[in-house]
Amino acid sequence: MSRANLAGLILFALFSAQTDCSQEPRPNPPAPAAPSTVGSFTAEAEWVDLKGLQERLAKERGRVVVVNYWATWCEPCREEFPEFVEFHRSWAGQGVTFLSVSLDVASVRDTEVKKFLAEQRVPFPVFIRTAAEDPNDFINAIDRKWSGELPATFVYDREGRRKHSLFGKQTRKSLEEAVKPLLRVE
Repeated sequence: MSRANLAGLILFALFSAQTDCSQEPRPNPPAPAAPSTVGSFTAEAEWVDLKGLQERLAKERGRVVVVNYWATWCEPCREEFPEFVEFHRSWAGQGVTFLSVSLDVASVRDTEVKKFLAEQRVPFPVFIRTAAEDPNDFINAIDRKWSGELPATFVYDREGRRKHSLFGKQTRKSLEEAVKPLLRVE
């Protein structure tokens, strides 16, 4: 089986894991034309496609950016989230931006995703990936080495270059180890 087919199969399984097999899947609503950024403790998330995510990363130039991909049904994702909240609170004022992208399906956005974000008291921007584009294209655009496994965290330097691809559960310490060298002024 090719890597692309395997990645597609993995994402299909991941995206369909939260649907009731006895019902027709509901399509994702289109992304809003001008979504608002998620603020502290709002338990909201805005829809984002690959282009929107790339635009957001471009807006963060000059800062180190950490982007985490997760889903509410992914236990390691849930376990690492409090570490990310602590990391954000410690590093946001030091030139680091933390962004979060949920890969949950649309049918659980208003239930599971919002509930989870409220429980975590999330202080950083959260996005939900739209289903408009091919999952393989989305994954390959982020990192060709990424199989689609969750959680996945990517760290970008101040010029927007991806410097670290971290697969599996991360901790505040592992993020700090990835970010600190990128903040040093040479």
